[in-house]
Amino acid sequence: MASGGLLRILRRVNRLVLRPASVPALIALIAAGMLGLLADYQNHQLFEQHTRATVADRLSVIRARLEGNINRDIQIGRAVVAAFATRPELDRTEFNTLVEHLLAAGSDLRLIAAAPDMVITMVHPLVGNEQAMGLDYTKTPAQREAVERARATGHLVLAGPLELVQGGVGIIGRYPVMVDRPAGPPVFWGIVSAVIDLERLYRNSGLTDPSFDLDLTIRGRDGKGAAGEIFFGSEEVLEHDPLIATVSIPGGAWQLAATPKGGWPAPPNTISFRLMIALIGTFVVLPILITGHLYAERRRNLDELSEAKRLAEARNIQLEEANRLVRHTSLHDELTGLPNRRHLMDRLGHLSSDTGEPLGRIAILHMDIDRFKQVNDAYGHATGDHLLQHTADLMRAVFRPDDLVARIGGDEFVAVCISDEPEELASALAEELIASFRHPIDLGEVRCRSGLSIGIACSEPRKYQPRKLLIDADIALYRAKKLGRNRFEFFTRALEAEVVSAKRLADEILTGIEEGQFTAHYQQQFDASTRDVVGLEALIRWNHPTAGLIGPSRFLEAADEINVLPVLDHIVLEMALAQRFRWLSTGLRVPRVAVNVSMGRLRDERLIEKLAAMAIEPGMLAFELTEAIYLDDSDDIVAENINRLKQLGIEIEIDDFGTGYASIVSLMRLQPKRLKIASQLTAEVATSGSQRQLIRSIVEIGRTQGIGIVAEGVETIEQADILRDLGCQTLQGYALGRPMSADQLAGIMPSQV
Repeated sequence: MASGGLLRILRRVNRLVLRPASVPALIALIAAGMLGLLADYQNHQLFEQHTRATVADRLSVIRARLEGNINRDIQIGRAVVAAFATRPELDRTEFNTLVEHLLAAGSDLRLIAAAPDMVITMVHPLVGNEQAMGLDYTKTPAQREAVERARATGHLVLAGPLELVQGGVGIIGRYPVMVDRPAGPPVFWGIVSAVIDLERLYRNSGLTDPSFDLDLTIRGRDGKGAAGEIFFGSEEVLEHDPLIATVSIPGGAWQLAATPKGGWPAPPNTISFRLMIALIGTFVVLPILITGHLYAERRRNLDELSEAKRLAEARNIQLEEANRLVRHTSLHDELTGLPNRRHLMDRLGHLSSDTGEPLGRIAILHMDIDRFKQVNDAYGHATGDHLLQHTADLMRAVFRPDDLVARIGGDEFVAVCISDEPEELASALAEELIASFRHPIDLGEVRCRSGLSIGIACSEPRKYQPRKLLIDADIALYRAKKLGRNRFEFFTRALEAEVVSAKRLADEILTGIEEGQFTAHYQQQFDASTRDVVGLEALIRWNHPTAGLIGPSRFLEAADEINVLPVLDHIVLEMALAQRFRWLSTGLRVPRVAVNVSMGRLRDERLIEKLAAMAIEPGMLAFELTEAIYLDDSDDIVAENINRLKQLGIEIEIDDFGTGYASIVSLMRLQPKRLKIASQLTAEVATSGSQRQLIRSIVEIGRTQGIGIVAEGVETIEQADILRDLGCQTLQGYALGRPMSADQLAGIMPSQV
């Protein structure tokens, strides 16, 4: 009996499993199992990725701190070198004052020593370092190799970490000091040595902080990178799959290797997670089995014909409701509930194909929220969504019930109105909308101000072209934004002609780039005292096939709008470098060449790679930046590229200095080679005492920071003499030399001695 009962049960289970209704349950079981395995695998992967990403973020911070602190200390040493190069007669008192001022801003430097003619005569601080006074590098074998290498190469030589004679561990930088002569090559003056205290560097970089949660190893003594010795941490870290980062230092690099404190953590126990997946699978499969069985039983107990009819009616009702929902969703914006672009284009299509007499003329208003991106960036996308919903509600209240108002994407809205007097109606609606945006807008936890720019296009009598009006309204919106935003503008034929002209100019610029129509002219820069040529500035010109030679004021704004300024920058740079080589090959003496660089060029992540391939000699090339470019602290790529340009030996100049953007703090952070005083300041130097005082202040700032001063826009010899007396070292302007072609300039350039 027992065996017979078991057999009957097995047969029932077999019939149940083999029924068609059980197939979905089997598929669901397999799918649940596969999803469970995939989820378990991804859980492990996410844990490992999160752990390594956390360590990578911490390691990136440490690398940036080390690199920033070392560069800051090196820049202090270079400031002392610049002081001696400018004033080789600097005495001990002035030296101590200068070093004390530079160290006051904070650094890891332990001492700075000056050795004219290779003998140390000045040390700061002197206390604790008295034994260094009088040290002759040429007679000290332990010091001679490094200082001779610095003198021979003309570049900073960084050694260490190494044990210091006065105790502790440090990094020693040897700076050669070269003094310019009125004629001939620079003369070697001596050596400036700067000692970075390694323990202080570690502390200021956060490595010795009690809360530091990484096992860190640093190798690369004397800048040898991965091939160098370990001088911080232990070799054991390298055996546990560490994350690697590189700290760039002059002449080499250090390699950082890091793991979490105590090693990489093991993934969490996932038994409970797997049980949960299995339980979910059970709850998915079991109802399917039960439902399938009940459904089959029910079908057998119902009349097939009546059931089919009932199901058909139900399907028709559901299909109609689904179609209605799908159509509404496809024609409306999910966030604001307004009609979307598709709905708008359908409406415009109906208006275009309407063969009956129109009820009135059409007015189309194309609207855009001003500073919407700043609201998103400052307060988050949720606040931005609230602003869009507020704008939609405002438009529902302002526009008439028969007007169509649509959100066509982002922060853009379009309204279609029909009226006998569309211009008056559109003006009234636009004024009401803009007035509503003049007050602070309450967006929940945030109150902010914004604005609305509106472009309006109205149809002419008996000319019904709605789709063309949408294009015209977009052109008018562009004009409203360009004229200052938070306003409305009507489309006109003159505006259309202007847009067509701008498009034609943009096309001609692109054609000019393709056909090599752009070239470089060169303006000389003169020593303020001797009036000798000390530099050239390469300036872009356009050899237009019909208009002739065109200056940059005619096309740079249009080039910026189509994002080809970086291309033009590169063209001028390549031309200037190639022309410099041709001048040198014919025996001409070529001074330093400066080229302008745009923000787009500085944001190029491959900029340094491209320049490194050009084999640019240090000191032969300068990049001119406007004040607004280098003040953008939030752009990491720009800041990194500027630092690496200096490492390539490309000098940095600040163009149009004094136009209102720069601060002393940002100037000290950038440490440019030269400042170019804007022509707006030099124009009235002969007649305005306040302008002379302002220029004198800029010169004093440059002198204290070791920064050269260039005055541009010099139009008269009187201005040149006054600027020289105020302390400007270099002059540029029509009074001394106008921009000219390479061939014209070659005719007046001196030959090499």
